Amino acid sequence: MFSSFTKRLTSSHFRAALILTASTTLAALTFPDTLKASQQQQQQQPHPSPISYSTLRTPTPSLPPRPGAKPKPNEPVYTRSQVALNDGTDNKPTWVTYLAGVYDISSFKAIHPGGHIIGQAAGADVGGFWEVWAHHHHSGKVGGYLEELRIGRLVEGEEEHSTDDPYDSEPIRDPSVQTIFMERPYCSETPNKALNSAYLTSPSALYVRNHAPVPECAWEPEDSTRESNVQNHEVCFERVQNGTSPTLKVSDLQSRFGTVTVTSILQCAGNRAGEDIKNTGDSGFTGTPLERITVGMLGNAQWSGIRLSSILPALYPEQCGKAKEHGGGEWHVVFEGADGYEGSTPLARVLDPRNDCILATHMNGEPLSPDHGYPMRALLPGIAGARNVKWLQGVSLSKVPVDAPWNEYYYKNSFGEQIQQLPLQSIILNTTTNSQTNKLSVSGVAYSGGSGNAIARVEISTDGGKTWSSANIKNEEIKKDQSNKSFGWVRWSANVSAENTTEVCCRATDSEGKTQCEISPKQRGYIYNGWSKVEVI
Repeated sequence: MFSSFTKRLTSSHFRAALILTASTTLAALTFPDTLKASQQQQQQQPHPSPISYSTLRTPTPSLPPRPGAKPKPNEPVYTRSQVALNDGTDNKPTWVTYLAGVYDISSFKAIHPGGHIIGQAAGADVGGFWEVWAHHHHSGKVGGYLEELRIGRLVEGEEEHSTDDPYDSEPIRDPSVQTIFMERPYCSETPNKALNSAYLTSPSALYVRNHAPVPECAWEPEDSTRESNVQNHEVCFERVQNGTSPTLKVSDLQSRFGTVTVTSILQCAGNRAGEDIKNTGDSGFTGTPLERITVGMLGNAQWSGIRLSSILPALYPEQCGKAKEHGGGEWHVVFEGADGYEGSTPLARVLDPRNDCILATHMNGEPLSPDHGYPMRALLPGIAGARNVKWLQGVSLSKVPVDAPWNEYYYKNSFGEQIQQLPLQSIILNTTTNSQTNKLSVSGVAYSGGSGNAIARVEISTDGGKTWSSANIKNEEIKKDQSNKSFGWVRWSANVSAENTTEVCCRATDSEGKTQCEISPKQRGYIYNGWSKVEVI
């Protein structure tokens, strides 16, 4: 598995490359100067005509490498062979190198976010790994650990200098419909204007949250078309009923299990994290290039693919049978991407056909874009984006969640539990004041998150929540497809008096009567869903 990405680094190297970081993978967010300023800027940006997502490639701007720790007076000098001997085995210390420095990470292993994976890089240089997992160059905490853990330097001339650039072949993105936070790895959100322009979000505008370079499998070979390459894409299903691990083509899965189209939002767990910081205080997201995230790590699309509720019982009948009998809590579905990223979700969630979980190959009727998982991804409606693994090439079942850092350390709530289901949301995307009528036009989106319930009402308040008026929900826009629940968003609009109005807020209520609270509980900066509030000029 992971064969399509071994031209750059093996999967074990990718996972090991999380060495020496104690900052969050999603990266900390600090609230920008004001949320108001960011929203005003987004509303003023012109929205171009829809364009096709480019499948061409380009190198991304280079990232200045993180400097190593400063040399210490009279520090020891080591050869690379000496470093290699200290690989943590047989009670030996664990050393790594970075630039000319030698670092003892023996004690750091216990708090390393990647857990035991750190041992895979023992006795080696981490510089090449950090070129892939470029968060190490963004996080302020890494420099502090380097200073603390340095024990010496390499013999002059034994430093490793890689000439390979893992980001030399990235998709061409459109900055007019994406607000870019980082190029390495690429992370962006959708401006309000683009989010508010249509019921379905275009691939060119949909936010991107990459953790590593886009893998080679995201482009079709020269002798193939994108559609035919999708059909020939192979996914390994590990340890099925007879103990084998068959590799099945998409065409085989489609002919055996059929295809469906479902509508669902896709949302990063860190969306609205800036508002969370403003309303509840600093979180683990404070202080990195993603601090400008507002509400745009979100989109709505029609996804086409094969139902996992059909695939898994056929390939894993014993495990799925037990899961259905006992509620499924003891099993998890593990998804592995060609970029080295892994995630898992409870099997019970995936097995329920009402939850519309699919292996997706198309978005809005077209093959997935390179940034969004071409040729296949997991699409788990109502589940945090971090679990919707892209560039899928492996599926397995496990009695425990996958031990990858994104499950073990990141994307957890205040109780230390893995974030799975998204909460009920409503978001204001645009406000316009008509000076002639003294009316304020407000519009936005709402969705129920993991419950898949329909949105019963959206309400608007201009007096801080003392009184509320109902918005018009555009249910007529909802697409007819094979969706079993309401995992897509609804768009809404309202006209209210602008007299003495300095702020407008909204809240949603679903079909079970659940309503957003004004400020949602602290969840380490994730899944904030308090009332959406916007200042009015």
